[in-house]
Amino acid sequence: MLVGRVSECARIDHLLAENRSGSSGALVLTGEPGIGKTALLCYARERVRDVRVLSVTGVEAETMFPFAALGRLLRPVLDDIASIPDAQAVALRGALTLGEAVPGDRFAVYAATFQLLAAAAEASTILVLVDDAQWLDLSSAEALAFTARRLRAEGLTLLIATRDPQGFADMEMLRVGGFDNVAAAELLTARCAEAPAADVVRVLTEQLEGNPLALSEVADALTPAELTGRAPLHLPLQARLTAERIFGPRIAVLDPGQRLVLEIAAVGAGDGPAAVLAALSTQQIARATVEALEDSGLVSFEAGQVRFVHPLVRTAALADLTPSRLRALHAEMAAVLISPSQAERRAWHLAAAALGQDEDIALTLESAAALASGRGGYDGAATALERAAELSVHDQARARRFYAGAEAARRAGQTEWALRLLTRSEAHACDPALVAAIALTRGQIELLCGRAGVAYTVWQQGAGAVADVDPAMAGSLLAAAAAGAAIAGYGTRALELAQEVSSSSGNDPTITLITKIVTGWASHMLGRSFDQGLEELGSAVELLHSAEFDVDVEWYVLAAFGVAWIGEGAPAQGILDPLVHRLRVEGQLGHLPSALYVSALADSRLGRLESGRAAATEAVDLAANTGDQLIRFRGLGCLALLEAQLGDEHACRTHAAECLKWVELAIPRDMAHDAFDGLGLLELSLGRPEHAISYLAQANRYPEADIEDPVIGRAYSVNLIEAYVYSGRPVPATTIEQLRRFTDAEMLPAAVGSVLWRGRALLADEDQFDTYFTRSLQLHARGGSPFDTARTQLCYGERLRRSGRRRDAREQLEAAYGTFERIGARLWAERAATELTAAGHPIGRPVPQNAGDRLTAQELQVARLAAGGATNREVAAQLFLSVKTIEMHLGRVYRKLGVRSRTQLANLLHNNGLA
Repeated sequence: MLVGRVSECARIDHLLAENRSGSSGALVLTGEPGIGKTALLCYARERVRDVRVLSVTGVEAETMFPFAALGRLLRPVLDDIASIPDAQAVALRGALTLGEAVPGDRFAVYAATFQLLAAAAEASTILVLVDDAQWLDLSSAEALAFTARRLRAEGLTLLIATRDPQGFADMEMLRVGGFDNVAAAELLTARCAEAPAADVVRVLTEQLEGNPLALSEVADALTPAELTGRAPLHLPLQARLTAERIFGPRIAVLDPGQRLVLEIAAVGAGDGPAAVLAALSTQQIARATVEALEDSGLVSFEAGQVRFVHPLVRTAALADLTPSRLRALHAEMAAVLISPSQAERRAWHLAAAALGQDEDIALTLESAAALASGRGGYDGAATALERAAELSVHDQARARRFYAGAEAARRAGQTEWALRLLTRSEAHACDPALVAAIALTRGQIELLCGRAGVAYTVWQQGAGAVADVDPAMAGSLLAAAAAGAAIAGYGTRALELAQEVSSSSGNDPTITLITKIVTGWASHMLGRSFDQGLEELGSAVELLHSAEFDVDVEWYVLAAFGVAWIGEGAPAQGILDPLVHRLRVEGQLGHLPSALYVSALADSRLGRLESGRAAATEAVDLAANTGDQLIRFRGLGCLALLEAQLGDEHACRTHAAECLKWVELAIPRDMAHDAFDGLGLLELSLGRPEHAISYLAQANRYPEADIEDPVIGRAYSVNLIEAYVYSGRPVPATTIEQLRRFTDAEMLPAAVGSVLWRGRALLADEDQFDTYFTRSLQLHARGGSPFDTARTQLCYGERLRRSGRRRDAREQLEAAYGTFERIGARLWAERAATELTAAGHPIGRPVPQNAGDRLTAQELQVARLAAGGATNREVAAQLFLSVKTIEMHLGRVYRKLGVRSRTQLANLLHNNGLA
């Protein structure tokens, strides 16, 4: 019988009702030991009918073994593994030691976990119960958290009980508190033969903070006289909340044999009953002794698991053991774990049995780490390598193992842990190659955390440390430093580093690629040679397309970012479209958010606004799932930019504000260009150029530019010129000179040139603006964005109207209005409509909704993939969602758009520029 907990049970009942209706959800129960979290999980289990229940309990002794808890949880549904995408199935089998180990992106295993549970839920709704989640191994905990974040309409519910909600912090929490006097009285009455006195209940509840477990144990120890108030209570009682005080008396009455069984069970709890019984057999413990311990109710050996009546029993069993006794018990467990499949567990028992440094055990742990890494369990590998380093006899081995542990921690997404291990490695490192490797990893972590300026400094210093002994490594570090400087906005330094590495690194194709990207990008950033910048970026793109060498994903993304940044969306998408598809198919969620962010940026340049918003939304969502702080920041800024183009003022300001919260707190202001671009563009659409200048000036300033004024280094810089012109403020002379130099460039591509010539036209005299606007529109016709074309037509029409040429103005304004209306740029369409009215041709109707306006970002992603011919299961695999969720979204898409088939859907998306 569950005492009290009315509100908690009501919340669980609501969650279960949603589960029965096919919805999904997750709830985390938090509270101190003994507070009743397990009882609430039992309540949930008893309340369901015709629902499949999967459950797992965290085991403290298993926390260092990656995917240990996940394997136990998923065992009943592994028959469904054939129904999930192949790449994910392979990753999951490897992680659970059911197939060949496949090292790689740990998120492939997490995505596979979600897909497997969703596939199993297709046959019957599923309730997943997780107890003592604070003792899940990190890999299992992250897989479950990832699953909870992807839940939509699977008929899959997660109920998680934990003392420490860290790792589940973004999920709905229900804090389980202590009993009040009424509930405590009900519990004590149920436990005792006599009803307790009201004053006794009040005192016990106050002293024990309403903890149900403590109340139960104290009730068993009270005499009838104490319970009814006829004899005084022995106060204070707070100490009874500890494991030893709660369960110590029950353990104290065990005979020596039973106590030995309990101790070995506590040490070997994570190894299973077979291993524990094997260790007991070496001690010649009789079966009757084991059974007598089970009869005490403290522990049981069943269903392949050692189970304690409460986790505090294990804590109490180990509490009074001397260090030497504890080491001896671990040695006994290690002696019986002899099969290859038990190698990781044996290594950890040996480590726990070690007295001082021991190179042989360090080697054993290093081997265990290799096994964990081989199946994607990087957190377990990092733990093993850290302990191996501590056991190492020699400094060189210690430094190497701390570094390897840091690399594993980085791949596990544990950046702070990785940085601590790198610091420990540095303290012992003498080998220049290791010093360089430490610098490389530290820089990668700093960049991931959004500290690009720190990353470039770390890489540059690392290059200097090994320049004399390892020129090749020094070159790689210098190339990385150049890229880091460019990302941080330090254009001058980026160019200097790129030139330095280019002249000293020989013919390394990867370094050549990086230096071309950086040189081209930084040249634009500083407002220097447009021709050289375009040539270098174009050469980098060609090198990627014809690459006969392995290229890391991040360099593909950086190259695409460089060309999209200056305004060239088409070549960026030429790189990104196949890359994004490959990352989806392979389940590489670690790299996918950055590729989606740059794809969204390229879409903004191409005028594919709803498509870009969908990509940016997914980038932000996945970056939150994967812990990629930098891409989440950048994705939010890109969302603000696309929403400014679409004219969604509220969403633009909301996402820009969320992005800028990170500024100065975690990420430098100089990296917030997208958000400032978006806010400036929004102010322009609202007819407030003075406000626009304050944002756009920040979007076009760089820490190491040669001039104080904003830099015109990309097509979108022209928005700043428009703001200056419309506000009546003088445009800085250096800005005008940069614009003239760029528009005179021989290699000027149509997409960029069309926008830059718009800037020239805005600055032109009465006898020149026609020529320049015409030049801009000619370039637009050769290639570019419909949004930018309409922007030019709007500016041209406004200028013509002010010059008194109303008929010519209407021609341009009508074209602009039609395009803005078609692509869903609502505020811009309203601005064009206002100008048409002023030109003597009022529209007389509200701006209609574009098809994309009617769909959420995720619905549009589903619609585009479905219209492209993908099946529901293929769409689910590519978006890391369930088939049921895809069916739900597709049904909504059909209703909102009024279509009945994929063919009609494809035609509608194509006609609205959304395909």
